[in-house]
Amino acid sequence: MSLKRNTIWNLVGSGSPLLAAAFCIPYTLNELGAAGFGVLTLIWALIGYFNFFDFGAGRALTYEVSRLQNSLQNASMDVSRSAIHTILKAGLVLTAVTGVLGFLLIGGLAHELAYNWLKITPEWQHDTYLALLITALGVLPATLTSGMRGAMEGLGQFKESNINKIFIGFCMFILPALSIYWHGASLWKLTVYLVAARLVTVAYSVFQLKHYLLVPAHSAPTNSIATPLRAQIMQLMSYGFWVTVTGIVSPLMVYGDRFFVSALVGVEHLSPYAIPQEGLMRVLMIPISICGALMPVFATIASRRELNLSYQDNLKRVTKIMAALCILCLLLAYPGFSLWISVEFAQKAFPITVVLIFGTFINGIAVVPYTLLHATGNTKTTALFHVFELFFYMAILYVFTRHFGLIGAAIAWVCRVTVDWALLHTAAKRLLKQEAQEVQQATA
Repeated sequence: MSLKRNTIWNLVGSGSPLLAAAFCIPYTLNELGAAGFGVLTLIWALIGYFNFFDFGAGRALTYEVSRLQNSLQNASMDVSRSAIHTILKAGLVLTAVTGVLGFLLIGGLAHELAYNWLKITPEWQHDTYLALLITALGVLPATLTSGMRGAMEGLGQFKESNINKIFIGFCMFILPALSIYWHGASLWKLTVYLVAARLVTVAYSVFQLKHYLLVPAHSAPTNSIATPLRAQIMQLMSYGFWVTVTGIVSPLMVYGDRFFVSALVGVEHLSPYAIPQEGLMRVLMIPISICGALMPVFATIASRRELNLSYQDNLKRVTKIMAALCILCLLLAYPGFSLWISVEFAQKAFPITVVLIFGTFINGIAVVPYTLLHATGNTKTTALFHVFELFFYMAILYVFTRHFGLIGAAIAWVCRVTVDWALLHTAAKRLLKQEAQEVQQATA
């Protein structure tokens, strides 16, 4: 398993859609107007949230498949495929169930979101309602894709995983622009294209994993170490329960603030906050890409001393990378917005962007301890942190946004990610110190 190669594929998968964003967002914003584009950013947020509707199954599959594959290094190909087939099948059953739950949730809330909660202007309300109903249909293919991507990463197939990510990333920005060009400014029509792209990704993911999904029942030896399906589902749920909590809570803090801010200031005022936030989320894809490749590595390192050294080295590496990227973003933000959209937009968005850049630096560093804790099975710790942070964040987000507007919302987000980093880093250091002491006692 090549960490460098896998990280590069993750970076390509996460970063290349920025090219589509650079070309398409100005056109889409101009055609939809501030109010319509504000609604589109909410749809993007929901589509981003789709990946977390798998309720931790994708992350659990990465963890379990990587550990299983490591334990099967000396097993035959039939035994290996049979064991992975069973756990992959369990993961897809789990993601299908959670996908249906996500569909019911979004579909049930669509009317209230469109007509009451989000303060959407009357001319966009019905279109938004239809778009949200169609968006709900995309939850199931999105959760299935997330589960299969988790399995690919556990198998070390980062190239295959990121081909899907590149496709979805480009579709996120290109398809709305094409829909507007072909059909006019209609939110529900562009949402149809976005959901269709998800269906295509499901089909291709099945093709990519065909050797593990399409395993004949008679192919596995009778002494196969594969675990029964029900036991595998319980195993995934055991790891994934606390990942599930994080999978629900964390996106509420990453993307859900747009809905909260929209309800406070109005969707037509959301763009100077949502556009820089969307761009900086792409910057965060770099540490996420590095740590995505690190996840199966951390999970299979047996030596605690080696794990500690790997953690420290990668924390320093990510810190340096994030510092360089955030300084670059700071220098390019104002002239970039001026040339890309307009000087008026740059004047509104730049102060908010400066605050968000500082938070992005902190949030990027926090990905390393978060990955270590998940790779060592300490998902409960991160989940409890995020539950605490959600209540803390909602309180300060309300107060700061009410008093200071969009800049207040940005400051609230920075406060939240700072607390998140402090908690995660402290927990990671304590874990490594505790396990080092246990090793010393065992060898004494």
